[in-house]
Amino acid sequence: MKVAVVGLGIAGLSICARLSLAGHEVMGFDQFEPMHTEGSSHGDTRIMRLTPGEGETYVRLARRSADMWRAWEGLAGRALIDWTGGLMAGPHGSPFVDACVRLSKRPAAAIRGDAIHPLTRGYIALPYDWDAFRQEDCGVIAADATRQFLLRQVPRFGAKLFHGRKVEAPITSTTLTIDGATRSFDAVIVAAGGWATKLLPEFAGRLVTKRRVVGWFRTEAPRALPVLCIDNDAGVFGMPTPRGLYKLGLHSIGETTDPDNVREADDEDAAALSKYVAQILPKHDPNPVRLSRCLYTVTPDENFLITPSAANDRVLLFSACSGHGFKYAPVFGELAEEWLKGEPSRELEAFGLAKRGGMNRLGAAKS
Repeated sequence: MKVAVVGLGIAGLSICARLSLAGHEVMGFDQFEPMHTEGSSHGDTRIMRLTPGEGETYVRLARRSADMWRAWEGLAGRALIDWTGGLMAGPHGSPFVDACVRLSKRPAAAIRGDAIHPLTRGYIALPYDWDAFRQEDCGVIAADATRQFLLRQVPRFGAKLFHGRKVEAPITSTTLTIDGATRSFDAVIVAAGGWATKLLPEFAGRLVTKRRVVGWFRTEAPRALPVLCIDNDAGVFGMPTPRGLYKLGLHSIGETTDPDNVREADDEDAAALSKYVAQILPKHDPNPVRLSRCLYTVTPDENFLITPSAANDRVLLFSACSGHGFKYAPVFGELAEEWLKGEPSRELEAFGLAKRGGMNRLGAAKS
Protein backbone atom coordinates (compact mmCIF):
# COMPACT_ATOMS: atom_id res chain seq x y z
CA MET A 1 0.00 0.00 0.00
CA LYS A 2 1.26 3.49 -0.86
CA VAL A 3 1.05 5.66 2.26
CA ALA A 4 1.82 9.34 2.81
CA VAL A 5 2.70 10.56 6.30
CA VAL A 6 2.37 14.32 6.72
CA GLY A 7 4.49 15.62 9.59
CA LEU A 8 7.83 14.11 10.62
CA GLY A 9 7.95 14.79 14.33
CA ILE A 10 8.27 11.86 16.69
CA ALA A 11 4.84 10.45 15.78
CA GLY A 12 5.34 10.74 12.03
CA LEU A 13 8.80 9.16 12.17
CA SER A 14 7.51 6.26 14.25
CA ILE A 15 4.68 5.71 11.79
CA CYS A 16 7.06 5.79 8.82
CA ALA A 17 9.33 3.26 10.50
CA ARG A 18 6.64 0.74 11.34
CA LEU A 19 4.71 0.94 8.08
CA SER A 20 7.84 0.61 5.94
CA LEU A 21 8.91 -2.45 7.96
CA ALA A 22 5.45 -3.89 7.35
CA GLY A 23 6.07 -3.69 3.60
CA HIS A 24 4.19 -0.53 2.71
CA GLU A 25 5.56 2.07 0.30
CA VAL A 26 5.91 5.02 2.65
CA MET A 27 6.66 8.64 1.88
CA GLY A 28 6.97 11.16 4.71
CA PHE A 29 6.69 14.93 4.26
CA ASP A 30 7.56 17.83 6.55
CA GLN A 31 7.46 21.55 5.81
CA PHE A 32 10.57 22.15 7.93
CA GLU A 33 14.14 20.86 7.80
CA PRO A 34 15.28 17.89 9.94
CA MET A 35 15.70 18.53 13.69
CA HIS A 36 13.73 21.78 13.52
CA THR A 37 12.40 23.36 16.72
CA GLU A 38 9.02 24.56 15.51
CA GLY A 39 6.71 21.82 16.78
CA SER A 40 6.27 19.52 19.78
CA SER A 41 9.08 16.96 19.42
CA HIS A 42 12.25 19.00 19.89
CA GLY A 43 14.33 19.26 23.04
CA ASP A 44 17.02 17.45 24.98
CA THR A 45 14.69 15.43 27.20
CA ARG A 46 11.18 14.10 27.73
CA ILE A 47 9.64 12.24 30.66
CA MET A 48 9.13 8.46 30.54
CA ARG A 49 6.53 6.84 32.82
CA LEU A 50 5.61 3.19 32.40
CA THR A 51 2.71 3.64 34.83
CA PRO A 52 1.11 6.92 33.77
CA GLY A 53 -1.45 8.21 36.22
CA GLU A 54 -3.70 9.30 33.36
CA GLY A 55 -5.52 5.96 33.29
CA GLU A 56 -5.42 2.32 32.25
CA THR A 57 -5.46 3.08 28.52
CA TYR A 58 -2.19 4.99 28.83
CA VAL A 59 -0.65 2.33 31.06
CA ARG A 60 -1.37 -0.29 28.39
CA LEU A 61 0.09 2.02 25.76
CA ALA A 62 3.24 2.60 27.83
CA ARG A 63 3.68 -1.12 28.45
CA ARG A 64 3.31 -1.79 24.73
CA SER A 65 6.02 0.77 24.03
CA ALA A 66 8.58 -0.68 26.48
CA ASP A 67 9.90 -3.53 24.31
CA MET A 68 10.14 -1.29 21.26
CA TRP A 69 12.10 1.32 23.22
CA ARG A 70 14.63 -1.45 23.96
CA ALA A 71 14.69 -2.42 20.28
CA TRP A 72 15.28 1.19 19.29
CA GLU A 73 18.13 1.41 21.80
CA GLY A 74 19.67 -1.70 20.26
CA LEU A 75 19.52 -0.20 16.79
CA ALA A 76 20.76 3.17 18.02
CA GLY A 77 23.70 1.57 19.84
CA ARG A 78 23.05 3.67 22.94
CA ALA A 79 20.64 4.11 25.83
CA LEU A 80 17.74 6.41 24.96
CA ILE A 81 16.17 6.34 28.45
CA ASP A 82 17.83 7.10 31.79
CA TRP A 83 15.72 5.45 34.50
CA THR A 84 15.90 8.07 37.24
CA GLY A 85 12.70 7.19 39.06
CA GLY A 86 9.91 9.67 39.55
CA LEU A 87 8.03 11.53 42.23
CA MET A 88 4.30 12.05 41.72
CA ALA A 89 2.84 14.61 44.13
CA GLY A 90 -0.16 16.76 44.86
CA PRO A 91 -2.49 18.06 47.58
CA HIS A 92 -3.89 15.46 49.95
CA GLY A 93 -6.46 13.37 48.12
CA SER A 94 -5.08 14.29 44.67
CA PRO A 95 -6.89 12.14 42.05
CA PHE A 96 -3.69 12.05 40.00
CA VAL A 97 -1.56 10.71 42.87
CA ASP A 98 -4.30 8.28 43.87
CA ALA A 99 -4.39 6.96 40.30
CA CYS A 100 -0.61 6.53 40.25
CA VAL A 101 -0.81 4.49 43.45
CA ARG A 102 -3.68 2.37 42.11
CA LEU A 103 -2.14 1.73 38.70
CA SER A 104 1.44 1.10 39.82
CA LYS A 105 2.65 -2.45 39.32
CA ARG A 106 5.96 -2.12 41.20
CA PRO A 107 6.71 -1.66 44.89
CA ALA A 108 6.78 2.00 45.85
CA ALA A 109 6.08 4.05 48.94
CA ALA A 110 3.37 6.62 49.45
CA ILE A 111 4.72 9.32 51.74
CA ARG A 112 3.73 12.73 53.04
CA GLY A 113 5.11 15.90 51.51
CA ASP A 114 7.13 16.89 54.56
CA ALA A 115 9.31 13.79 54.14
CA ILE A 116 10.55 14.85 50.70
CA HIS A 117 12.89 17.62 51.86
CA PRO A 118 15.07 15.41 54.10
CA LEU A 119 14.88 12.45 51.69
CA THR A 120 16.29 14.60 48.87
CA ARG A 121 18.77 16.42 51.16
CA GLY A 122 16.95 19.66 50.63
CA TYR A 123 16.87 19.61 46.84
CA ILE A 124 13.09 19.13 46.58
CA ALA A 125 10.54 20.73 48.90
CA LEU A 126 6.78 20.09 48.96
CA PRO A 127 4.00 21.28 51.28
CA TYR A 128 3.98 19.20 54.46
CA ASP A 129 0.44 17.86 54.03
CA TRP A 130 0.73 16.84 50.38
CA ASP A 131 0.68 13.26 49.13
CA ALA A 132 3.75 11.98 47.30
CA PHE A 133 4.41 8.69 45.56
CA ARG A 134 7.72 7.32 44.35
CA GLN A 135 7.55 5.46 41.02
CA GLU A 136 10.61 3.47 40.04
CA ASP A 137 9.52 2.93 36.43
CA CYS A 138 10.08 6.58 35.46
CA GLY A 139 12.94 8.14 33.62
CA VAL A 140 14.17 10.66 31.10
CA ILE A 141 14.14 10.12 27.34
CA ALA A 142 16.90 11.62 25.23
CA ALA A 143 14.40 13.26 22.88
CA ASP A 144 16.62 14.86 20.24
CA ALA A 145 18.87 11.81 20.21
CA THR A 146 15.80 9.66 19.54
CA ARG A 147 14.76 11.89 16.63
CA GLN A 148 18.28 11.81 15.20
CA PHE A 149 18.31 8.02 15.43
CA LEU A 150 14.96 7.72 13.63
CA LEU A 151 15.97 10.18 10.91
CA ARG A 152 18.96 7.91 10.20
CA GLN A 153 17.14 4.60 10.65
CA VAL A 154 13.79 5.14 8.93
CA PRO A 155 15.27 5.41 5.40
CA ARG A 156 17.12 2.16 6.05
CA PHE A 157 13.73 0.52 6.58
CA GLY A 158 12.70 1.73 3.13
CA ALA A 159 10.66 4.88 3.79
CA LYS A 160 11.44 8.02 1.80
CA LEU A 161 11.56 11.22 3.85
CA PHE A 162 11.14 14.67 2.29
CA HIS A 163 11.89 17.76 4.35
CA GLY A 164 11.24 21.34 3.36
CA ARG A 165 8.14 20.19 1.44
CA LYS A 166 4.81 21.83 2.17
CA VAL A 167 1.57 19.91 1.68
CA GLU A 168 -1.23 22.14 0.41
CA ALA A 169 -4.20 22.60 2.72
CA PRO A 170 -6.88 21.48 3.09
CA ILE A 171 -6.41 17.74 2.59
CA THR A 172 -9.70 16.36 1.23
CA SER A 173 -8.58 13.15 -0.42
CA THR A 174 -5.63 10.80 -0.79
CA THR A 175 -4.27 12.97 -3.61
CA LEU A 176 -1.92 15.57 -2.15
CA THR A 177 -0.51 18.72 -3.66
CA ILE A 178 3.08 19.12 -2.51
CA ASP A 179 4.98 22.23 -3.57
CA GLY A 180 2.65 22.52 -6.54
CA ALA A 181 2.94 18.91 -7.71
CA THR A 182 0.26 16.29 -7.14
CA ARG A 183 0.83 12.77 -5.82
CA SER A 184 -1.76 10.07 -5.21
CA PHE A 185 -1.68 7.57 -2.35
CA ASP A 186 -3.76 4.71 -1.00
CA ALA A 187 -3.84 6.28 2.46
CA VAL A 188 -2.74 9.53 4.11
CA ILE A 189 -1.84 9.92 7.78
CA VAL A 190 -1.71 13.48 9.12
CA ALA A 191 0.63 13.67 12.15
CA ALA A 192 1.31 17.38 11.82
CA GLY A 193 0.83 18.50 15.41
CA GLY A 194 -0.24 22.13 15.64
CA TRP A 195 -0.71 22.30 11.86
CA ALA A 196 -3.19 19.40 11.79
CA THR A 197 -6.27 21.62 11.84
CA LYS A 198 -4.93 23.71 8.96
CA LEU A 199 -4.57 20.54 6.91
CA LEU A 200 -7.84 19.02 8.19
CA PRO A 201 -10.12 21.97 9.09
CA GLU A 202 -12.97 19.65 10.10
CA PHE A 203 -11.09 19.06 13.37
CA ALA A 204 -10.68 22.74 14.23
CA GLY A 205 -13.31 22.45 16.94
CA ARG A 206 -11.66 19.40 18.48
CA LEU A 207 -8.01 20.46 18.61
CA VAL A 208 -6.41 23.59 20.06
CA THR A 209 -2.74 24.54 19.79
CA LYS A 210 -1.22 26.04 22.92
CA ARG A 211 2.11 27.67 23.65
CA ARG A 212 4.17 26.31 26.52
CA VAL A 213 7.61 27.23 27.85
CA VAL A 214 10.20 25.18 29.73
CA GLY A 215 13.34 26.38 31.48
CA TRP A 216 16.66 24.88 32.57
CA PHE A 217 17.93 25.67 36.07
CA ARG A 218 21.35 25.32 37.69
CA THR A 219 22.47 24.30 41.15
CA GLU A 220 25.98 24.69 42.60
CA ALA A 221 26.12 21.04 43.61
CA PRO A 222 24.24 18.93 41.04
CA ARG A 223 22.60 15.83 42.44
CA ALA A 224 20.75 12.96 40.80
CA LEU A 225 17.10 13.91 41.19
CA PRO A 226 13.92 12.14 40.08
CA VAL A 227 11.35 13.16 37.53
CA LEU A 228 8.63 15.37 39.04
CA CYS A 229 4.93 15.41 38.11
CA ILE A 230 2.88 17.67 40.36
CA ASP A 231 -0.90 17.87 40.45
CA ASN A 232 -1.44 21.55 41.13
CA ASP A 233 -3.09 24.39 39.22
CA ALA A 234 0.03 24.95 37.12
CA GLY A 235 0.68 21.27 36.42
CA VAL A 236 4.38 21.55 37.29
CA PHE A 237 6.63 18.91 35.77
CA GLY A 238 10.39 18.55 35.85
CA MET A 239 13.26 16.27 34.98
CA PRO A 240 17.05 16.10 35.31
CA THR A 241 18.96 16.89 32.13
CA PRO A 242 22.53 16.52 30.93
CA ARG A 243 25.21 18.74 32.48
CA GLY A 244 23.51 18.81 35.86
CA LEU A 245 20.65 21.13 34.97
CA TYR A 246 17.03 20.56 35.97
CA LYS A 247 14.32 21.27 33.42
CA LEU A 248 10.96 22.54 34.63
CA GLY A 249 7.71 23.36 32.84
CA LEU A 250 4.11 24.26 33.55
CA HIS A 251 1.64 21.97 31.83
CA SER A 252 -1.42 24.14 32.40
CA ILE A 253 -0.09 27.67 31.84
CA GLY A 254 0.16 29.20 28.38
CA GLU A 255 -2.02 30.77 25.75
CA THR A 256 -3.69 29.46 22.62
CA THR A 257 -1.50 30.20 19.60
CA ASP A 258 -1.14 30.02 15.85
CA PRO A 259 1.68 27.51 15.15
CA ASP A 260 2.97 29.80 12.40
CA ASN A 261 3.25 32.77 14.78
CA VAL A 262 4.38 31.61 18.22
CA ARG A 263 5.65 34.15 20.72
CA GLU A 264 9.22 33.49 21.82
CA ALA A 265 10.03 32.79 25.47
CA ASP A 266 10.44 36.00 27.44
CA ASP A 267 10.88 37.51 30.92
CA GLU A 268 7.24 36.85 31.77
CA ASP A 269 7.76 33.14 31.16
CA ALA A 270 10.96 33.17 33.19
CA ALA A 271 9.15 34.75 36.13
CA ALA A 272 6.34 32.18 36.02
CA LEU A 273 8.84 29.31 36.07
CA SER A 274 11.12 30.92 38.67
CA LYS A 275 8.23 31.16 41.12
CA TYR A 276 7.89 27.38 41.22
CA VAL A 277 11.64 26.69 41.15
CA ALA A 278 12.04 28.80 44.29
CA GLN A 279 9.29 26.80 46.01
CA ILE A 280 10.05 23.28 44.81
CA LEU A 281 13.80 23.27 44.02
CA PRO A 282 15.23 25.42 46.83
CA LYS A 283 18.88 24.64 46.05
CA HIS A 284 18.55 25.72 42.42
CA ASP A 285 19.07 29.23 41.08
CA PRO A 286 15.54 30.41 40.18
CA ASN A 287 16.91 32.35 37.21
CA PRO A 288 16.82 30.05 34.17
CA VAL A 289 19.98 29.24 32.25
CA ARG A 290 17.83 29.18 29.14
CA LEU A 291 14.21 28.98 28.01
CA SER A 292 12.48 27.22 25.15
CA ARG A 293 8.95 27.30 23.82
CA CYS A 294 7.07 24.35 22.37
CA LEU A 295 3.55 23.52 21.22
CA TYR A 296 0.82 21.43 22.77
CA THR A 297 -2.04 20.35 20.51
CA VAL A 298 -4.85 19.31 22.83
CA THR A 299 -8.42 18.10 22.76
CA PRO A 300 -10.95 19.39 25.32
CA ASP A 301 -10.38 16.29 27.49
CA GLU A 302 -6.63 16.28 26.68
CA ASN A 303 -6.70 12.70 25.44
CA PHE A 304 -5.17 11.71 22.12
CA LEU A 305 -7.32 11.91 19.00
CA ILE A 306 -6.74 9.32 16.27
CA THR A 307 -9.63 9.15 13.82
CA PRO A 308 -10.39 9.09 10.08
CA SER A 309 -11.56 12.20 8.25
CA ALA A 310 -15.29 12.42 7.61
CA ALA A 311 -14.51 13.55 4.06
CA ASN A 312 -12.40 10.48 3.25
CA ASP A 313 -11.97 7.45 5.48
CA ARG A 314 -8.52 6.75 4.02
CA VAL A 315 -7.23 9.97 5.57
CA LEU A 316 -6.30 9.57 9.24
CA LEU A 317 -5.80 12.32 11.81
CA PHE A 318 -3.09 11.20 14.23
CA SER A 319 -2.84 13.67 17.13
CA ALA A 320 -0.90 12.46 20.16
CA CYS A 321 0.88 15.65 21.20
CA SER A 322 -0.98 16.76 24.30
CA GLY A 323 2.24 17.29 26.19
CA HIS A 324 2.98 13.72 27.16
CA GLY A 325 3.00 11.80 23.90
CA PHE A 326 6.75 11.29 23.42
CA LYS A 327 6.95 8.38 25.86
CA TYR A 328 4.63 6.30 23.68
CA ALA A 329 6.50 7.04 20.45
CA PRO A 330 7.44 3.46 19.48
CA VAL A 331 3.83 2.28 19.58
CA PHE A 332 2.45 5.05 17.36
CA GLY A 333 3.52 3.13 14.28
CA GLU A 334 1.71 0.06 15.58
CA LEU A 335 -1.50 2.06 15.99
CA ALA A 336 -1.21 3.36 12.44
CA GLU A 337 -0.68 -0.17 11.15
CA GLU A 338 -3.75 -1.38 13.04
CA TRP A 339 -5.79 1.33 11.33
CA LEU A 340 -4.49 0.35 7.88
CA LYS A 341 -5.32 -3.31 8.53
CA GLY A 342 -8.72 -2.50 10.01
CA GLU A 343 -7.79 -4.37 13.21
CA PRO A 344 -7.91 -1.72 15.97
CA SER A 345 -6.70 -2.47 19.49
CA ARG A 346 -8.48 -1.19 22.58
CA GLU A 347 -6.01 1.68 22.65
CA LEU A 348 -6.71 2.78 19.08
CA GLU A 349 -10.46 2.52 19.62
CA ALA A 350 -10.22 4.59 22.81
CA PHE A 351 -8.64 7.50 20.95
CA GLY A 352 -11.32 7.63 18.24
CA LEU A 353 -14.52 9.64 18.25
CA ALA A 354 -17.01 6.81 18.78
CA LYS A 355 -15.89 6.10 22.37
CA ARG A 356 -14.95 9.64 23.32
CA GLY A 357 -17.55 9.77 26.07
CA GLY A 358 -15.88 6.88 27.85
CA MET A 359 -12.53 8.63 28.29
CA ASN A 360 -11.80 10.50 31.50
CA ARG A 361 -10.35 13.98 31.49
CA LEU A 362 -6.67 13.73 32.23
CA GLY A 363 -5.15 15.02 35.47
CA ALA A 364 -3.13 18.20 35.88
CA ALA A 365 0.39 16.89 35.42
CA LYS A 366 0.91 15.07 32.17
CA SER A 367 4.40 15.26 30.78
